[in-house]
Amino acid sequence: MAMPHERWISLEEYLELDRTSIDVKYEYVDGRIYAMSGGSTSHSLIATNIYALLRPHLRGSPCRVYDKDMKFCLSETVRYYPDVTVSCDPRDTQAVKHDLYYPRLVIEVLSPSTELRDRTEKLARYQRHPTIEEYILVSQEQQAVEIYTRNGKKWSYQSFGPGEEIEFTSIDFHCPIEALYEDVPWSTAPQ
Repeated sequence: MAMPHERWISLEEYLELDRTSIDVKYEYVDGRIYAMSGGSTSHSLIATNIYALLRPHLRGSPCRVYDKDMKFCLSETVRYYPDVTVSCDPRDTQAVKHDLYYPRLVIEVLSPSTELRDRTEKLARYQRHPTIEEYILVSQEQQAVEIYTRNGKKWSYQSFGPGEEIEFTSIDFHCPIEALYEDVPWSTAPQ
């Protein structure tokens, strides 16, 4: 859940808050901070499943998969904590640092409190970032995945549901959609 903070703060104040905060991660957007509170069981299981599927797929490649604890510095005034991020750029994968700057793929598991930001603000910002090739939205309410893929200067959109095979073309990965929802209690019930 993302709760906006009412007072404008500087980037330096944000970085100090983010560095010293133990229990809460904060996203920073143009002087406003958003506290990222704990997610649901379904949210956690889905994000963990995605990470667990991508980790062995990327083993031995120049790409690395990161979980929700890795901050993405989209610009000087925007810092996000995506649920799953993949970077194949050596400036990210071979540097000893705490932030990503050049991701190829960004995945957000939708939550009621963040879905609007994920579908609007983040989508628009991610599509303008030069290294992002795919932005993926994963529902935690039903088996549903939406994929925005860069094709040259344009973006295409695909949606997937139960029984379908999904593909992340930016990293040549595919699997049944059900794999993303393994062990999520409702995921075996008829849709």
